[in-house]
Amino acid sequence: MSNLKTQPIDDNQLKIMTYYQSTLRNAGLFTSLSLATLAAAHGSKPQKNLWGVYARYIISIMFISLAIFVSIQLITLRDKYENIGDPIGSWNWIAPTMLFTQFAICVAILMSLFKRSTTR
Repeated sequence: MSNLKTQPIDDNQLKIMTYYQSTLRNAGLFTSLSLATLAAAHGSKPQKNLWGVYARYIISIMFISLAIFVSIQLITLRDKYENIGDPIGSWNWIAPTMLFTQFAICVAILMSLFKRSTTR
């Protein structure tokens, strides 16, 4: 027999953890889509279709805005359950780190857009 004691996870904690992980995955998806559209915008030739280039930047900003919103909601969820059994536990550092990264990506998008709009 093992002396290892495991804490039973109740149904409510499991639902919260599943929701948190699913929402975290969505934030990662939106961040990835933002980076992909940024790469498409940055690599586009403005001589062919200038409006298409700017549309890609706008779509990239929209995706990163969605990712930032989802990350803020994750931080709110983490704070809500911090004193109530804390089902998120060791995952509590992920959302703030992701939010910081998303803000850095947002700055990169805006810098790329500014550079693209000033050099024609």
